[in-house]
Amino acid sequence: MRERDRAAASASAVAWAGVAAFLVCLLVRKVAPFPRWDLLVCLAVSGGAAMAWWRAAQRPAGASPERRGELARWWPGRRDGMVSLALMILATPLLLLMISVAATTPELAAIVRSGPVLSRVTVQEIHSTSRNQSRNFTEYTSSVSVALPDGRRGTHLTTESVTTSHPLKKGDRVWALHSSSGAVPGAVLDPSWDELHSLLGGHVSKYEAALLTLWGCFTAGFAALVLREGTSLRHFNADLVVGRSHMLRVRIAGRGAGFHFPYPGRTGKPTRRRQLAPALRLISPDGGGRVLFLDRCLDPVPLAKALHGLQGWLYWTPRPDAQLGWTEPALLVLDDGRYLLGATPDGPPPDVNAGAPPGEPVTQPLPSPKPARAVGPYVLWQPHIHKPGVIAFGIAFLSVCLIAAGIGYGNTAALGICLAAAGFGPVIGLLLIGRQRTRYLRSL
Repeated sequence: MRERDRAAASASAVAWAGVAAFLVCLLVRKVAPFPRWDLLVCLAVSGGAAMAWWRAAQRPAGASPERRGELARWWPGRRDGMVSLALMILATPLLLLMISVAATTPELAAIVRSGPVLSRVTVQEIHSTSRNQSRNFTEYTSSVSVALPDGRRGTHLTTESVTTSHPLKKGDRVWALHSSSGAVPGAVLDPSWDELHSLLGGHVSKYEAALLTLWGCFTAGFAALVLREGTSLRHFNADLVVGRSHMLRVRIAGRGAGFHFPYPGRTGKPTRRRQLAPALRLISPDGGGRVLFLDRCLDPVPLAKALHGLQGWLYWTPRPDAQLGWTEPALLVLDDGRYLLGATPDGPPPDVNAGAPPGEPVTQPLPSPKPARAVGPYVLWQPHIHKPGVIAFGIAFLSVCLIAAGIGYGNTAALGICLAAAGFGPVIGLLLIGRQRTRYLRSL
């Protein structure tokens, strides 16, 4: 819900283009020597664009009604969904990076340098087998000895680990990726030829491609659900029931914050979960007051300062079975044509909910002039709220850079730390931002 700054929007697009290029590089070259310069270049593009966005975000958008060229749309119904969608999209290249790092080992590099060969070999001895069971599948990791074909001595034995979907027994056949000359004694074992061939060709295997396709379809379906959420006045206009909806002349008098119980929709079942949200205080001509709760991402202090004293119409649709503390979706239309979407207390009848004017019935869905754009300004960068979360995001980004630079090449401990930081950093960052925002709103 803001006036879009072209510089910030362009920087966001470039950052996501860097993420897309990062994903393509991993799809095309799953296995490649470290450091992966192609991945580092993509990370540099995304990091530079993120810095440009940060610089643009520190400049609040103007609130002048003459700036009609910048179309703005409000997206409270999408905010949580879009954040979840962004995390799902970012999880895809991180998952591919984990697959790439796990496959690119010093042993594989030595085999490739000495001339790789794929052979079907027989299990000569089984030394140990461990069972790994989860909710969806069971797999077995076995330490086995196999005889590898050797150009100099015929065959030679090597003991390696292999993971299968069923327990191996002596005499079973598996695929081995090994050195054709026997210069490298080890081998990479797998029951699937396609998995080992993908290590040579550089692209993902068919099994990995299937998993990525399923994840992509799930992400696309989730994106479709998120984008279906109402974000425009047309959606709200359809919810204004003529004869049951109310309208009230109001003036913006100040800012605040408070708890409320938002109804999920006209057909959904409400849950008793209070939400702490910023708010604008509204005054009606008869002196009564109402509250317009806004989305949590907004800072009501600069917003109320920019809009103080402006007048307009507030629209909402009360429920016949309203309860104290519940709120309904509301639309505030200013006289200059700009609008704010939020929620206003529904509550019991006015004689019980003293001081909250009931308004008058709406005779038409939207007034004239029709609202053209959302209200600004909105401060995108709030140091007291975003700084701890941005530090967590920065640590996650740095961890991905270290992985692409090859810190995990033969160093399992460092790789595990970096993967954990990259995976949990964004989640921890969002939790920190939410915690700081709650503390800030409580202070209002």
